[in-house]
Amino acid sequence: MAIIKVTSPQAVGSVKLKVTGRPKLILVNGHWNRLLNLVNMSPGEDSENYWIYFLGGGNILKEFIENAQKYFKDNNYQDKPFYVDGSSLLGGDQSGNDRKIKGYKFAMQHIAAITKGVGNEKFYFISHSEGAAYAAGMAKALIEKGYKVGESVMLSADEGDEFTVEGNYPCYQITAGYIEEEEYLLSYISPIHPSTIKKPKRKFHIDPIVGDHRIQGVNRYGVYISFNTKFETVHGSTIDVQIFNILKRLKKLKVIPQKLKGKTVYMIADGNIIWHKIDNTVVVNKNIDIY
Repeated sequence: MAIIKVTSPQAVGSVKLKVTGRPKLILVNGHWNRLLNLVNMSPGEDSENYWIYFLGGGNILKEFIENAQKYFKDNNYQDKPFYVDGSSLLGGDQSGNDRKIKGYKFAMQHIAAITKGVGNEKFYFISHSEGAAYAAGMAKALIEKGYKVGESVMLSADEGDEFTVEGNYPCYQITAGYIEEEEYLLSYISPIHPSTIKKPKRKFHIDPIVGDHRIQGVNRYGVYISFNTKFETVHGSTIDVQIFNILKRLKKLKVIPQKLKGKTVYMIADGNIIWHKIDNTVVVNKNIDIY
């Protein structure tokens, strides 16, 4: 609840108006390209249709937003999210810091539209790919203007080594990878009797578009296995209605060191099915043979 003090030449003293604000979700999309969309390699539009492209339909986007609202644990959100286009023009013409600066300038230039109806309530960011750096710039601007950022979630953040977040609001980064079985020769025997027996092993591959880069200033960074995805689809797999359950687990899990065969390895307490890396620590996962 925000209180705005209003004065006028005709008024005696002043009048206080109570303005009820409502929390607002801000969804910042990543790169999109109309030509690549013709061969189903990219979203062809920004804003709402960007998210629909990965989710598969408007009804699923509605579920995605509802799950986000439950995850952030606030109440009485504004009816519709505020959509922002965080895409570069060519997909390689801007650095991460370039996009952060653009996001900052955008927020400063459109502060009235962005903050409309919020009052003293909080903003919650969900960004994907190139949109993460843009969201970081917007959050910086909003806080400088006296507004509150409840949390920022960065999905498959691109160029995470090229920008930072200020650390004065909760921010969580999550990136997906996939498993691929590859055949490896068994142990070498001798030049006369070389091994010809091959055994399939499960190798972890990080999202090839964004790589493995923890953004400086985030509260926590998690890399997980996105099962049933592959090279072409893993980048968009973080835009999923279940991603908020994965984020909840990321916040709570504990990484513990253990001695294994004379070496120190790192485990997830209570077992690990999906996690490959937490912050800067690779963790043991029985679904991965080769890291």
